[in-house]
Amino acid sequence: MSLLFKRFQSVKTPQITNFFKLFPKTTHSKILFQIDPKSLRKEYRSLQQQLHPDSNISHDDSIKYDDSKSSLLNKGYTTLKSSLLRSQHILELNGIDLSKDEVSKKYSLKDGELLFEILDIHENLENVNNEQELEPVKLENDERIAKSEAILNDLFNKQDYETAAVETIRLRYWWNIDNAIKNWEPGKPINLTH
Repeated sequence: MSLLFKRFQSVKTPQITNFFKLFPKTTHSKILFQIDPKSLRKEYRSLQQQLHPDSNISHDDSIKYDDSKSSLLNKGYTTLKSSLLRSQHILELNGIDLSKDEVSKKYSLKDGELLFEILDIHENLENVNNEQELEPVKLENDERIAKSEAILNDLFNKQDYETAAVETIRLRYWWNIDNAIKNWEPGKPINLTH
């Protein structure tokens, strides 16, 4: 059995899959918020190549292509390359599942200023008339994302998962605003999702 296939067997726990263990060259099998995206992409491509059916042809057909391993690798890569999904994954590995509404609401309520800030940003977006006016809104939101990512890196290094959950909620809003900016069209209503 190849080392790659053994790795897939050790990644799953009864409840949660630890995607960091799929990419040991990038993460050293540690749960890290800050990841080198180039290293992650390179390792992902190498692993996908090893999993490809053409790479797994054996004379006795003892090793069959397993689409579930490829799907798991794709999901792991997608999760770790996104700072938002990576943060949510780290929290989930530490017992805080923000995909559950009651958990997400609990941490959303801890940041009383966030709702007002989002309403102001939404209003600013609605008042944008052209792409030139959109550019400063985009730059300001890029700064928000970068600031949240820096805060999250510090919080995860300190293992302060409670505060990291609140900051991850903030980051989720900044990502939603980023999507609204990318999909902005003159006269089209702005729809911010939570």
